[in-house]
Amino acid sequence: MRQLADESEDLLSPEAVADPHAYFGQLRSRDAIHWNPLWNGWIVTRHKDVTSILLDHERFSSDRMGYLDSHASDEKKESLKALYSIISLGLPFIDPPDHTRLRLLHQRASFTPGQLASWRPRVQAIVDDLLDSLEPEQPVDFIEALSFPLPMLVTGEIIGFPAEDRDQVRHWTQEVALSTFVARMDAGEKRARAEAAAKDFMEYTLSLIRARRAEPRDDLLTAFVNAEHEGDLLSEEEIVSNIILLMIAGHETTSNLLANGLLAFIRNPAQIDLVRRDGLMIGAAVEECLRFDPPVKATTRWAKIDVEMDGRTMKAEQKILLALASANRDPEQFPDPDRFDITRRLTPQQHTSFVVGIHYCLGAPLARIEAEVTYTSLFERFSSIELASEDLEYKPSAISRSLTALPVVMS
Repeated sequence: MRQLADESEDLLSPEAVADPHAYFGQLRSRDAIHWNPLWNGWIVTRHKDVTSILLDHERFSSDRMGYLDSHASDEKKESLKALYSIISLGLPFIDPPDHTRLRLLHQRASFTPGQLASWRPRVQAIVDDLLDSLEPEQPVDFIEALSFPLPMLVTGEIIGFPAEDRDQVRHWTQEVALSTFVARMDAGEKRARAEAAAKDFMEYTLSLIRARRAEPRDDLLTAFVNAEHEGDLLSEEEIVSNIILLMIAGHETTSNLLANGLLAFIRNPAQIDLVRRDGLMIGAAVEECLRFDPPVKATTRWAKIDVEMDGRTMKAEQKILLALASANRDPEQFPDPDRFDITRRLTPQQHTSFVVGIHYCLGAPLARIEAEVTYTSLFERFSSIELASEDLEYKPSAISRSLTALPVVMS
């Protein structure tokens, strides 16, 4: 099998973190299904191969616990019991038939088109409040001012976390997310912090679930408690796991979408003018933001059996990194893929940013609403949005595409 130079195999090298599109693009053109010896797994970069694997749950598994049970050390398993408990019941990390059952129950509880439409005015109100606090013509970190708090406030309110507890929920969310979205941190410290937060978050969420059984409310917690399909109900453990994962994934994904998309607009101001002239283009604009610089640049699977693909043999139990960001820049799928162009008028099915198939992100419609409202409000309120500094950094992660800050000046 073809190999890159050793220094190019590091998924967390400064070059790969700063510009994963160039990094994965080189792989896609030279070795589209690539064995990475440092990561000890396969990296898949073409759109057709990424989507093929995402759709093939017969041969490729999302069962994170199944993989960890076989490959994680006893010490790691012992140190992350609570976190593994969350993962073992989480919809993104399980396969059919368990996934089929949970997905059906989730769909009974999750966002209907009518519910989403009813939430748009509330999202608008939260965006307006956050924008009202900004000082025009003064440098501000867009992430700290808007893209971080907005999904935390929206998702927390929809789930039903009390307003007075949201700072604590925010802390737990960030700490648990260390396990997936933060690299280059002492492994022992990361495990200890993530595990402590997972335990506390689980106990807290369980107490809210039991309170909703006694006193139902108009929130997602109550909907999960009451979700039913042919007499089947979600267990308390399943509700806890998936509420926590919804909070973490919904926040991280939407925050990155808002920041990465705004950066693309700032660097392509003619695209802002297109949205200002035709507000109906905002839906297509959000899809292009998702394609161009997705909030999650990769996801993982592992092979259940030996699989031949393009002359390579992926052996059973070998792990696979599906480069979503690379699939979205594949020239065989998207003409001139490195150009940010909202006139492509993409549909949600054309890119891989929320994956495809049975594990398609249930929170994607809400994330799209938050992005549409945010960008529309920004472009209507401010005639100029510019970077306050070109010195931008991304958090070192093989999975998340997260800016540490986005300093802007708006007037």
